[in-house]
Amino acid sequence: MKAGTLQLLAHNLWATREAKCLSIIERALSLLRGADDLPETEVELNRLLYFCLLAASRELYPYDEIAPVTECNNQPDHDDEARAKREQKRPDFQWIFLDRYEPDAQRSSKQFVVECKRLGKPTRADWVLNLNYSSHGVARFRDPEWAYAKLMHSGAMIGYWQSMDEKDLLLEVNGGCQSNSLPDLILVGAWNPGNTSRLEHSLERSFEVSPIKLHHLWIDLRS
Repeated sequence: MKAGTLQLLAHNLWATREAKCLSIIERALSLLRGADDLPETEVELNRLLYFCLLAASRELYPYDEIAPVTECNNQPDHDDEARAKREQKRPDFQWIFLDRYEPDAQRSSKQFVVECKRLGKPTRADWVLNLNYSSHGVARFRDPEWAYAKLMHSGAMIGYWQSMDEKDLLLEVNGGCQSNSLPDLILVGAWNPGNTSRLEHSLERSFEVSPIKLHHLWIDLRS
């Protein structure tokens, strides 16, 4: 096939995978919200979400054999130095699939990467949730030491929305983005109280691929 044809096929394959992942995440978050006795901590919420992701995958795409993996290291890039620092970092979730249309076999592994963070009022003076969302979440898709989704055109963040109203919450999260020289999150459509609200923005990066589009899915876990 011609290079242009392969590039178009690869683009369409990624768009299909991205859409599937986002649909699975949104359905899984709905399942998570319906669970009894939800935990409060990020680690335990992620663990429960993993099982919800599996259930949502089988419900929505029963013939798709690609499952999410949890706390899997960033995958190597052949342009990195041997065992680059980013390879020691572990996003919360990834879908890893083989792009059969990628001309460079060494770059045929593609990953849809997801990072999760809690949202709401601080639980400790030294751990400000809404600031952490940007500085320990969004920034990991931009900073070379972490370089989440390094060769990908998109990725996602999940926000466990545990307290605060939507306007104050977004104001604080965007304040954290500004303090980290990151673009503001933009609401997609309307707020969806009691379920999942969608936001997005694009980040410029100093490495390939740039920019990257980040989808943000905030699940309302307030009582």
